[in-house]
Amino acid sequence: MEDSSFMLADLEPFGRRIRALFPDTRGHGLSSRFERPEDYTYARKMEDLLLWLDALGIERAVWGGASMGAALSLWAAVHAPARVRGVVSISGPPYPAPPEDRAWWAAHRPLVETGRFEEYFDANVRLRMGEAALRRLYAEVTGRLRHHSVASLLALLDETFERTDWLADCARIGCPVLVIAGSEDSFPTLAMSRRVADTIPGARLHVVEGGPHFPNRSHRAEVQAVIGEFFASLGI
Repeated sequence: MEDSSFMLADLEPFGRRIRALFPDTRGHGLSSRFERPEDYTYARKMEDLLLWLDALGIERAVWGGASMGAALSLWAAVHAPARVRGVVSISGPPYPAPPEDRAWWAAHRPLVETGRFEEYFDANVRLRMGEAALRRLYAEVTGRLRHHSVASLLALLDETFERTDWLADCARIGCPVLVIAGSEDSFPTLAMSRRVADTIPGARLHVVEGGPHFPNRSHRAEVQAVIGEFFASLGI
């Protein structure tokens, strides 16, 4: 349940070119927790962010993120196109969790039900990112899990594994989009990310060879260079 500060280093080179904002969506960081899966949908998260931008006096912005944040940015481009100038999507999946991931969640859900959040985190990071990432992230992220109650973390994760396919909706996106994909990502796979880019009119795809689910961490300089080119194409 990382917070948006994990993206700070990715945008650090652009500090003089952009006004970078790092919101924590509901259920993440220090934002509010809820105890029903329907309170964690992309629609609810987008509503929060639009109200937040309203409060800041920002009409349009370039949206972006990695994984869930990337998919949320694509969702906003579909459903609130007037508020989205462009999208940087790093490993963003407009797909349902694959059957093997749903089966994995069913097997590991009892860890969360019994409050064994750290054991759940261990299993999830080993699955997604490997042992090295577990050692790097453990202390920082597991502490944040304890901001959740059992009910709120179950609701957040149930919503994650119950999402449906909305790839076809991405054909409605009219703003510039950069899709960045790690060649070694298991979800979304490279083929899935190619389909996202092919579905969005005019989208660009950059493949990070050897990149995992978060290529912005493992291949930061390469990803920063591609983002910089995208910003330049937007006149930023």
